[in-house]
Amino acid sequence: MSEPLPDPRPKPRFSLPVSRQRLIELGVVVFGVMIALGLDNLVQEVRLRGDARELEKAFRVDIIEAVSNSWERQLVDPCQRQTLASLTERANSSEGGWEAAPDVGGLLISLPAPYRTPTRLWTTTSFDRALGTEAFKRIPLERADAYAALFAQIATRREENAAEFQALSSLAPLAFTQTAVDAEVRAGLLQSLSQIDRHRGLAVLVSEQLIAHAFSLPGGDDIRAEFLRNRSVFEAEADQRAGIYGECIDRGATERLMRLAAAS
Repeated sequence: MSEPLPDPRPKPRFSLPVSRQRLIELGVVVFGVMIALGLDNLVQEVRLRGDARELEKAFRVDIIEAVSNSWERQLVDPCQRQTLASLTERANSSEGGWEAAPDVGGLLISLPAPYRTPTRLWTTTSFDRALGTEAFKRIPLERADAYAALFAQIATRREENAAEFQALSSLAPLAFTQTAVDAEVRAGLLQSLSQIDRHRGLAVLVSEQLIAHAFSLPGGDDIRAEFLRNRSVFEAEADQRAGIYGECIDRGATERLMRLAAAS
């Protein structure tokens, strides 16, 4: 059987639907788009990281306020314990009534108040607004977790502070002279005093924990430095509280605060 003769016709050549020049132009355009997208992502990332730093600055303002509030609770605690002991003695007296307890002032201007407690805002607004934002996601996980735990403590302290203040109204009878008080009224007052004393003790405990937590915050050197720098301000604040609560205040609270700030 003979072999087939070769086809003398020229073989078709593969050709692109567009010219080489056109391909080069398209490649340049695609490459340019990729560079532009990359630069846009880079600019966006830089902006978000800057926003994250601003978030942390706002967090620190609220944290510094919370630590200051915690210091105040420690400062006035001895005075509160003395007042509660005196009021409990009045309510638990076996006599028919009692003399009006001394007016220690407070937020209720029109009526005398037998007991006073600091009522502060305990702000968490900066953290609440930051949650879920892209900027918050740029904060390192260790610091973000530490902020979350700390602001949870601050929120709890705010709730307890509000409950403590609401309970104060039940002490109103002790602010007035009573000639005859039955056992039911005394029992109700003793229960209220016990509840307020619980709030007081919890406030001191949480305040100690909150201060320690704030000063151990990763990257929190600026927070500690802020307190060390403003020692004289706290000493002046202590003098002001002494004018309100009396010399029963715990002046050692300032020294403990500064020692913790320096040691953390």
